[in-house]
Amino acid sequence: MEIVDAHTHLELFLLKNIPIEKATTKREIIELIENTGETKPVVAWGWSEEKIGEAITKKDIDRFPFPVLLIRVDAHMGVVNEKAIEEIRIKPSAKFEPEKGYLYEEELWNAASFFKSKDTEKALLRAQEEAISKGIVEVHDFVDLKTAEAYFKLRENGKLKLKAVLMPYYRDYKKVLELFEIHGEDELIKLGWVKTFVDGSIGARTACLKEPYLDKPSKGLLLKQEEELISMIRELEKKGLKISLHAIGDKAIEVALSAFEKANIRFKGHRIEHAEMIDYLQAQRVKELGLILCIQPNFNPVFMQTYLKALGKERASKLNPIKMLDELGVDMVFGSDMMPFDPEVGIEYASKILGREKAIYYYGGWKKKANP
Repeated sequence: MEIVDAHTHLELFLLKNIPIEKATTKREIIELIENTGETKPVVAWGWSEEKIGEAITKKDIDRFPFPVLLIRVDAHMGVVNEKAIEEIRIKPSAKFEPEKGYLYEEELWNAASFFKSKDTEKALLRAQEEAISKGIVEVHDFVDLKTAEAYFKLRENGKLKLKAVLMPYYRDYKKVLELFEIHGEDELIKLGWVKTFVDGSIGARTACLKEPYLDKPSKGLLLKQEEELISMIRELEKKGLKISLHAIGDKAIEVALSAFEKANIRFKGHRIEHAEMIDYLQAQRVKELGLILCIQPNFNPVFMQTYLKALGKERASKLNPIKMLDELGVDMVFGSDMMPFDPEVGIEYASKILGREKAIYYYGGWKKKANP
């Protein structure tokens, strides 16, 4: 079985030097940081309320005399201590809660870029080793310029064994295109879709909803307006490129679909990532537009407790509706989104709903159909 993980962020291996994703209590996370003996900034990724039973706040990590940034598993929310706030001079905003030390979306990504290790090649090699051990032969990996450069260096040095479709973020795509013009595509590295974010995540309460969250008086964040998306889609199509829109909440999905419709797209095969709250009528429009949905079946077994708390039973029960999408004949692929970076979790869950043959088809079997 040759697996294609169609949604990865392998650069997150830069943030796995302290394995906080394995911690089962808040105390264990604190001890992991204490045991490093570090005096320089600590950045780590992977904690979640599901694993440790509660959230981490600024108060928990203010004890450390060096900057600390702990990124939630979905990478849409993180927590910083006072030293980190002082060093990068974070100012209060809609995406920063000073009292709890919570950073969201761009504020989080900016802080992570400031503090994280720069050894991207080493991180990709670690990720490649883990991917291959799990039967993954190809990833669709979202990249900034630095990560794209690392891929090409690994290929040049004969160290790249994993096939990678590089999915540049919109802010970096022109520079990544220049890399492809210099180094070219081959069987190992290909250019994929250009990504932008329409909203955040349910876990961070930043996915954009039509109705408020159950446990927070908010409908989340709309990170791109419809007009911006239309402009991006048209710009990319003029260059022969396709877009990948991260849209999780039902409102964000609606904005994404409306943008595709009003842009009068010429190409089939633009993508929507996640589409967790998609309904039947929206799915019909996806099919009519010739879009591809990249779904994470692993999310339901991993995050259901978060979904129930954030959305309530009725909305949570309708998330990630792979049976409806399959029966409707929507063009669909599966990816892990690194939560966890183990396709078997998604395959096991999807197999219970669709049967193992179809689960494997959506996790890479479609490649044989596309390339007989």
